[in-house]
Amino acid sequence: MRIAPSQTVRHGRHPGIVTLLIVVGLIVAACGSGAPKHTSSSTSSTPLDSRSANTLIETGIAQANAKRYQQAETTFRNVLVLSPGNKFAWYNLGLLAEVQNHPSAALTYYSNALTTDPRYTPAMYNKAILLEDGDLHSALALYQRITSINPKAATAYLRESFVYARLGDKTNASQARARAVALDHSLAAVSPPAPAASK
Repeated sequence: MRIAPSQTVRHGRHPGIVTLLIVVGLIVAACGSGAPKHTSSSTSSTPLDSRSANTLIETGIAQANAKRYQQAETTFRNVLVLSPGNKFAWYNLGLLAEVQNHPSAALTYYSNALTTDPRYTPAMYNKAILLEDGDLHSALALYQRITSINPKAATAYLRESFVYARLGDKTNASQARARAVALDHSLAAVSPPAPAASK
């Protein structure tokens, strides 16, 4: 079950938007739009704008899952009108940009999510994967940040091992991979992604 990007491996250049957006919907249901966690499903104490933002996020998720990407983008932007610092809206905009092959825009959106919440590891993880194409050291720093926040983030260690290998650091690559596999034995079968095609 995919709980957060730091706990699974993305195998392709771009994530499956359906899986990722549904996950964000679950996060929103649990946490609200960046507000303190609620233990009840009741929204009676939630501000109107926050409830409206959550409803819009759910609508945007449904639109994206139906591949109505432009409508979904408009919906997530409407969330930001109600809640300018809504990390879930920024994160979903990043996913939409990725699935439509706009990595620069995706990086910006993930960065905006992290400006709102510097410990938001899903945006950190996706941003790091995008940075692997051109800035290995920054990608590595993000994976290390993820594992400092969540020492059980197995796939962050795995991606870290891939980056170390590309940097020629076999010792740290081996150690990071060993940590990943110790946390999740299924990762032993995962190979490094193919390098991006040169342009």
